[in-house]
Amino acid sequence: MAGDSEQAGNSLKRRSPDEVRFVRTSENEINFEEEIVMNKHTEVNEKLNAGTFKGPVTVALSFARCNIEEQDLYGVRPGVPAVDALNQASCTLYSVKKSLEDAGMSELIVTPSQAWLLHMAIESAKAAIDSVAEGLEKAR
Repeated sequence: MAGDSEQAGNSLKRRSPDEVRFVRTSENEINFEEEIVMNKHTEVNEKLNAGTFKGPVTVALSFARCNIEEQDLYGVRPGVPAVDALNQASCTLYSVKKSLEDAGMSELIVTPSQAWLLHMAIESAKAAIDSVAEGLEKAR
């Protein structure tokens, strides 16, 4: 049955914006759904088929030393699109900035555990930015 619906989905194409197709998922059930057909050579399919992003990406970078041997506990994963890593770092830094502004305006008293949390957030954002910088250097 699953093969039948897959085959039906692969053989039908959408011809107009208002066209709706009927897919029989089992003998007694019919689903109504729109099918969006993408050209085999679209940029999205190329990215999916290639399995890798074609722009600058992060490189593996560990951070947060955790013991006397100075082993790093956390790390940035390689292959993340640079823009995504930078967006995440920006959001993290904004949250830290807002918390520190609140503390500076006496609206928030920062406890030692909160200070440690802010430190770790900054360290993770820095690692993401450094990983992107290394990825850009390698891409040159």
